[in-house]
Amino acid sequence: MPPLQQYEPATHAAPLVFSSPHSGRHYPAHFLASSRLDRHTLRASEDFFVDELFGPCVELGMPLIAANYPRAYIDLNREPFELDQRMFSDRLPGHANTRSVRVAGGLGTVARVVSENREIYSAPISSGEAFDRIEHVYRPFHDNLRRTLARTHVSFGRAVLVDCHSMPSGQRSSQRTGQR
Repeated sequence: MPPLQQYEPATHAAPLVFSSPHSGRHYPAHFLASSRLDRHTLRASEDFFVDELFGPCVELGMPLIAANYPRAYIDLNREPFELDQRMFSDRLPGHANTRSVRVAGGLGTVARVVSENREIYSAPISSGEAFDRIEHVYRPFHDNLRRTLARTHVSFGRAVLVDCHSMPSGQRSSQRTGQR
């Protein structure tokens, strides 16, 4: 599965580039096998159908880049090596950022948890697994985003990135806690 889908307008009409980094729905079999969670629980970290919600931007003349892999597999809105040493069976290299607030919360480049702090993995994974995801999903996504923004800048003299996301509803959160 390629790391992303690039949707190009017939004519690029505005200096905007839309990106949907968390709406990927491809869960590799090896990832599901290493998870203690079922697919439904893992999907709680997706930005459900945000890529489809922003799809009309292409018809209006602006490109859309949509991730194919979910945030639970690799978070494209992190530094490439923002990793939590606690989830790996071997030592991370010195250049890994193991001390960020996001890593402390289990939400590094390769997440340790999904919603409500549910641990993803049934056992530690190798750092090689994380590096493979970074090399084959993270880097190609960001390389493509960089090229698209550069091309837009050349065409319009500026480029604006619209990073598309969703948030859980307040109603859903209050139902879990019993509050209204």
